[in-house]
Amino acid sequence: MKKLIKANPNDLDKVYAMGYDVWGEGKTYQEYIEECRSSVKYKKGTWYILSVDGETVSSCILYYLTGNTIGIGSLATVSEKRGLGYASSLLNEILNRKKDYLYFLWSDITTTLYENVGFVVLEDIYQTHKGSSLMYYPSNYKIDFDNLPNYF
Repeated sequence: MKKLIKANPNDLDKVYAMGYDVWGEGKTYQEYIEECRSSVKYKKGTWYILSVDGETVSSCILYYLTGNTIGIGSLATVSEKRGLGYASSLLNEILNRKKDYLYFLWSDITTTLYENVGFVVLEDIYQTHKGSSLMYYPSNYKIDFDNLPNYF
């Protein structure tokens, strides 16, 4: 059974560990975990996990921006569970639970995963930030190009 859960403090090291192979950037595992624990950016958001049959398989952080706008960041899946659709399931659970919001995310991977969930890539100069593509959901939302979120 799949369940979307707001992460509690005891979940966070497991959540951080999901991204070590991608975002560890030459740090030891312990250095990376300590950096995550002290991250000001991570403290500004709310972590969610996808639990499948009691096992944490995927996670992301939500940043409540202005009005009805939410930023999604640090989407990750346990390495041995990648490619099984858990990241998409997590995103769908969030989008279905928190309707009537405008979502943004910065994709630093191929955008296909997010496009399959319904996200749209913003074009032109809004597309890249440090090699990432800015995307939004839902696709029918009228974007105010003068008030795009900064990288979060």
